[in-house]
Amino acid sequence: MKKKIIFQKCNIYNLYFLFHIIFACLNDFIEFYIFYEKVECNNNFNKDIKRSYYLPAQILNLYVQCLSDFLALIPFLIRKKLIRKNKQWIKPLKPDGEINNDNQPLIYNDNKISESQKNNKKIILLCFVVAVLDFLMKFSIILYQIIFSEKYLDIFSFSCLVPFEITLQFVFSYLILKIHFYKLQYLSLFVNLGIFVIILIFDIIEIIYFRIGSIGGYVLLFYAFNIIFGSLEFSFVKKILIDGFLSVYLLMLIKGVMVLIFVIIFSIILFFVKGGDIFTKVLFFLKEVKFIFITIANIFCNFLEHLFAWLIIDKFSPNYYPFVLIFQDIGSAIIDAINEQNYKDNKAYNDYKEKRKWWDLTIRIVLYVISAICAILHNEIVVINICNLGSDTKYFLDLKLQSEEIYANTDDIDIIKEYETLGELGTERQD
Repeated sequence: MKKKIIFQKCNIYNLYFLFHIIFACLNDFIEFYIFYEKVECNNNFNKDIKRSYYLPAQILNLYVQCLSDFLALIPFLIRKKLIRKNKQWIKPLKPDGEINNDNQPLIYNDNKISESQKNNKKIILLCFVVAVLDFLMKFSIILYQIIFSEKYLDIFSFSCLVPFEITLQFVFSYLILKIHFYKLQYLSLFVNLGIFVIILIFDIIEIIYFRIGSIGGYVLLFYAFNIIFGSLEFSFVKKILIDGFLSVYLLMLIKGVMVLIFVIIFSIILFFVKGGDIFTKVLFFLKEVKFIFITIANIFCNFLEHLFAWLIIDKFSPNYYPFVLIFQDIGSAIIDAINEQNYKDNKAYNDYKEKRKWWDLTIRIVLYVISAICAILHNEIVVINICNLGSDTKYFLDLKLQSEEIYANTDDIDIIKEYETLGELGTERQD
């Protein structure tokens, strides 16, 4: 084949990526707006009082994320109604004189029931695992705020966390989903691993030499746990969707019910440990009617953000999610630039901005672009036909299958001779 770079066709499901990025950025903006308007702009609060609202803000976000899962009930009922409306029930006709033996016990029926029960137990167990991972992912952020109550959990854009999550997503898909890797996939994996190491070194240098208050080793550590739990959750979600024949909406509802139980238990423990004052401060964010509507909008944005993430996993695979991570981080950087004036009194941010060199940010952005290209190659959206890298891709395997079908079904003597000649030479034809 003469083409060295081959672009695969797009489909309507690619819009899920765009929708997820939009709602994720909108969700981040709403969360920032609620906290900034209620706490940072309150002239009656000194620094110590403002710091006491860091944990309540994260708890409110935990409740918002928990409640958002139950909105999946709406599309679930709509989908169920449409299936019931369009489904045609056909009763099997029995010939005259034939006895219906459906109720008679048969060995293979018993085996089917036994296998079905085992599969149901497996799916329930996997749903529980997904719920535990989802709660731990959310709890890791809360735990940081409990331990470091005077420092808000925040991280600047273009850090090592995105390439770390991309690498983990590839590895977990390989281990849990048994997704086979070819040359392009291994190339993408090792390049992303190298990018993660390089940016991690840059982040460690910033932590040691710049003494940045809002970016420290503990922040990276707790975010790392958050990413590990989230990446594992996505892989197990895909496994359930493959093996359990569940819809995304039903799975979100099941996960939401289980996580709600964990959140209630956590809230009771937190009440006895921290006292009722912590929940009074949570209600502080909902005192005004305007912020109640903003919080409701936050619930809907959370639901749509996670729904489109799971739809991407359902229609594609967890390995496609890195596209979202890269462009979402770029969107967060744009939001930070828009809100830059709000950080004018933040000493840590101003120190960081003064000390950070222009080449540091440039290198990070270039590495992010390389990471995005690797994600494109990993998922074979673009196939490179150089140094035999594309020989094992789905695109070329499909071409090979088509060629074999043409050879098997043709009566054209010229085509038959061409294939026989190629076979004698021990070569494979690539069109």
